[in-house]
Amino acid sequence: MFGPGFQPCGDKTSTLAVVECVQAKTTVADQRLNAAYKALQARIDHSQRQPLLAAQRLWVQYRDANCGFYRVQDGSIRQVQAAECIRSMTDDRARELEKAMTFD
Repeated sequence: MFGPGFQPCGDKTSTLAVVECVQAKTTVADQRLNAAYKALQARIDHSQRQPLLAAQRLWVQYRDANCGFYRVQDGSIRQVQAAECIRSMTDDRARELEKAMTFD
């Protein structure tokens, strides 16, 4: 579950420090995601904008539900898993939207 984007967060000494590190990386990934989404919306045909919006809203719901699974279990590692799930899924989605802009 912890991919290369997780480092150097795994080197922190407390669960709180790891979660804060992962959340900072999530903020960067979220900024990339938002920029890619806006750029893609501006580039695609008008008829594709509403389907992209619908897909993005459903993706956010799925990400939050999927990663929420980890949060409800006992143990401090679950906080780390939930934070890393959000980070990795957000990073993957940003990459997907950035890649979509290369298709013509």
